[in-house]
Amino acid sequence: MNAMTIRALLLTAVSIGAMAAHGQGEEYVIQGVFNPTLADAQKKDLRPLPIDTILPERPVSFDVIPVKASIPAKVDSLTAARLNVVQPQQKLYKGFVKAGFGLYTTPLGELYFDQARSRDNAWGLHVKHMSSAGGIKDVGPSRYSFNSVDGYYTQFLRNHEVGGRLMYDRRRVSHYGYDATDSVEALIANTVDVSEDARKQYYNDIGFAARVRSLYKDSTLIAHDVGLEVHAYSNLSGSKETNMRLTADLSKAEQGDRLGLGVLIDNNAYRGEMRNGLFGEVRSASLGDQRTNGTLIGLTPSITRQGDRYFVRIGACLYIDAQGKTSFHFFPRAFASYSLFDDILVPYLGIEGERRRNSFRSLTRENPWLIARPALQNSSQLYDVYGGLRGNFSSRVGFDVRASISATEDKPLYVSAPNGFFGDQMAVVYDRVGVFNLSGEISYRMDEVVRFHGRIDISQYDTDGEPEPWNLPPYQLAIGATYSLQNKLIASLEAQFLGARKAGYYADPSDPTRPLPIPPTTKDLDGFLDLHLGLEYRYTKRLSVFLDMSNLSASKYERWYHLPVQRGLLLGGATYSF
Repeated sequence: MNAMTIRALLLTAVSIGAMAAHGQGEEYVIQGVFNPTLADAQKKDLRPLPIDTILPERPVSFDVIPVKASIPAKVDSLTAARLNVVQPQQKLYKGFVKAGFGLYTTPLGELYFDQARSRDNAWGLHVKHMSSAGGIKDVGPSRYSFNSVDGYYTQFLRNHEVGGRLMYDRRRVSHYGYDATDSVEALIANTVDVSEDARKQYYNDIGFAARVRSLYKDSTLIAHDVGLEVHAYSNLSGSKETNMRLTADLSKAEQGDRLGLGVLIDNNAYRGEMRNGLFGEVRSASLGDQRTNGTLIGLTPSITRQGDRYFVRIGACLYIDAQGKTSFHFFPRAFASYSLFDDILVPYLGIEGERRRNSFRSLTRENPWLIARPALQNSSQLYDVYGGLRGNFSSRVGFDVRASISATEDKPLYVSAPNGFFGDQMAVVYDRVGVFNLSGEISYRMDEVVRFHGRIDISQYDTDGEPEPWNLPPYQLAIGATYSLQNKLIASLEAQFLGARKAGYYADPSDPTRPLPIPPTTKDLDGFLDLHLGLEYRYTKRLSVFLDMSNLSASKYERWYHLPVQRGLLLGGATYSF
């Protein structure tokens, strides 16, 4: 045993002894020389060594599995493509003329002539004439004619459009509503004081209009559309009317909304005269005049908000009517719609109301067989609450279904009365009429070749004073279709059906415009179907021929009581552009 080992053992023994003595409370002291020595440590060398990252290349092989797919042969038919070469600006013709002739000695002539294309202004002229010898059997002479001349001029400014228009219209109708027999015609011929003028009526309409419309591109500016229209209207019997109508539509965009205001000033001066024997009056004697004057002023404020899917408009109508006794009228107005499935379905709701002018011109345009001086009274559409659903089944089919409840105060209705040898004439009476209406409309378009549209209206009426809603149909049906063969041969079919109506008739020639203790006799008017077929062959782009056939069923129906229509009117002619 070497000296180092002996020293270590002695040191260990001394340490153990000291610890034991300390534990027993005793203390040992060893004297000597201590010389410690550390042994050499064996350590591993962990210094990093570089490793080569280049990997050896391994051969790669690709195997192709020989599999054959079985694909059946399929042949698709290709639709023929039609190439249309459109010029940058198509040629416009300045003139268009239409002329024709038909049964019952019915000439037709129509002319359009305008400036064509211009950036500075536009002007044009339209002239039309159509007349007929009548030819309706078993009634009095039924000749009629329509003549009109219409010219306009428009100047385009930087931010405005300024235009004017002149109008002339002359219409002639005959009071043929009586049973024409040989004895009756002989009695009329032998009556000295019966003139031809007593069995006809002329309506002359002379008017002009002016308009100023803004063309602002900035929606924050006040857009405006101001129009003035004046008509001087008269008949052969001496009744006259002058109507001036001023309208203004203002709108402005404000924080995403559109603020609007409509202004109406309608002044009407009417003087009615009667120079015939209607309702027991003496023939050929002037019965004096009946004057009705008044001004109608209206304001229609509204606010409109529109989003990606919704449209909302809320407003009101305020009117002051100074015809007769001055009255004030207020009507709410609102409309809302919402788009579903990218306009495939659009439900909508609304309420409307307004004060309406019933003028001598508007009444005789609706019923030209009125007496020489009808009574005038304005109407109020108290409310019209409606709701519906419109949309598109596809890009070719569109529809609209609608239900509404409305009430109109002083709605004009027409009743008949005999006029001696001059045929039945009609007078206007006014009553409150309530209407519940269901309607539907559909349209179809197929590649500009076939077009179809149809509409049905079903109505239920409720009157206050009159026994029946005179001459108002309970249901109407209208169907139309157009077929174009390579834009050369064009055929159009229109069918209109009106249901049975009730007509009021005064067998005793008393004035129905006065309060009567006895109501008029109710007459039944049968429903009718009127078919119209139109054919046009375009020989060239400028020349074409046409053939129109009306009332194909040749039925002698009555639109008004004792006033039948012509049977089977056939009219042919040609058109030319120059």
